[in-house]
Parts: sequence; structure tokens; C-alpha cells
Amino acid sequence: MSQQLTVFDTLVDVLFNVRGLRFSGSGEVAGIINKMVNAFKGVIQRTSNDIRSNKESIIHPATFILIQVLEFFHRNRDMIQSILETGGYNTGPCSDMLDCLVSKLKCAEKSFQKKGQRCMFFLNNINYVLQKNCHSGLLPPNVESNLVSLIDQYIVSYLEKYWVPLLRYLDGDSLRKPRRLSLDKFTGEFFTICYSQMTWKVQTVLKGRLRQEIVDLIVPKYVNFLRALEENPRSWFDRISREKPMCTAAELEQVIRGLFER
Repeated sequence: MSQQLTVFDTLVDVLFNVRGLRFSGSGEVAGIINKMVNAFKGVIQRTSNDIRSNKESIIHPATFILIQVLEFFHRNRDMIQSILETGGYNTGPCSDMLDCLVSKLKCAEKSFQKKGQRCMFFLNNINYVLQKNCHSGLLPPNVESNLVSLIDQYIVSYLEKYWVPLLRYLDGDSLRKPRRLSLDKFTGEFFTICYSQMTWKVQTVLKGRLRQEIVDLIVPKYVNFLRALEENPRSWFDRISREKPMCTAAELEQVIRGLFER
């Protein structure tokens, strides 16, 4: 791939210099760039979907290839843009390449049985591209914005799968009629989820955001439920009839802050 990119570097330079000559039609040179982008997309599409390491932290080969291609576009940005302005290209090449990667990752994530791990695999790969962009400015602002939105969607999907269902024990009817039984059910499911995800590997920036999202979703509801339980006279019998101590909100948050492999 690196050798191919070196050849394309030279090709773009040549195209930039010949595009103004009489024998080069207005759309012909841009058409060559189109074919070049299609060749890049073909390389991504042909990468294997078989992930040998069944780890959600793995960066897919297609993601590494995309970074190389983005660096190529970045090196030749002015020349490529000037060539494409002659006609024949409706969307930016970076946008096309990223759409291709997203499609590839959605196919590859099916290798994971758990939805949560599929989400983490996808998030780790897209976040990897964004982090590279932060250091090098490889992406146009509109493309970067689309990737951020995509990450937001996958985080919401992850929260809805694992954490939102727990709120039924802390909110709604459970909050209006607080019982220690609801708290015990919440605690049991909460720790089951936490223990199953403690060893998931998530990139540092993403890890911090996920933890905070879970804290913001769960802890305030937990605090409200504990307060309602204490204020409900009928809950006193429930409380003294069980020896199991309640987990404080601070302890709950500490557990969440320990999620995912350090």
C-alpha cells in the first residue's frame, strides 16, 4: 500500500501539471482521480472481515489503510482539490473513503457475539481515526463532524443496551413506590454488567467519556431512589429485615470509574 501511495503522489503531481494543456479534457483529469479513489476503496473493501484476535480493542487493517490514504490526500490536498474543480466529482474523496470504512467496520463487527463488544470495536476504530485527525488535521471539518455524530450514535446504542434498562428499578413506578427489593434487583444487575465489562479494552479518551456517560445516567437516579426509600415509612421494615448493606452513591460511581481495562 505504501508503494502504491508513492506512485499516486507522483501521479497527482503529473496530473496537476498537465490539467491545463489543450489535450486534457475538463473532466478527463478529474476522472483519473476518481479512478484513484475507487482503487483506494477497493483496497479497503478487500481487507478480511475475519478478526483473528477476538478483542474489541483491535484496530482493523482497513482503518490503518484509511489513515495512510488520508495522509496521502493531506499531502496533495491543494493539487487534488484544484484538479477536482475541473469537474466530474460530486463529493469529497475523504468523505467517500470514510463511508467505505464505516461499511467495512459494520461488516467486521459481526465477528463479536456481544452487542457491547461490537459497539466498542466500532468506537475504538472510529475514535482512532479522530485522534489521528486531531494530531494531523487530516479530515475536512464536515467529515470530522460526521464521525463525531457516528460515535455519539454508537454510544447511545451501547447505553440503551446495557444501562438504560436498569433505570426501571430506580425510576417511574419503582420511584413512586420505593422498595428494597427494587434496589436489590438493580444492584444485582448493575454488578453483573460491570463485572462482565471490566476487562473490555477501550481507548483512553473514549473510556473517560463512556464512564462519565454512565455516571450521569445512573448515579442521579440512584441518589433519588435512595432518598425516596429513606423517606418512605413503609420501607423501614424492608430495610431492617435484610442484612445486606446498601451501596452508597459514591461507591457506585467508584465502580463505574473502574470500568474497562486500565
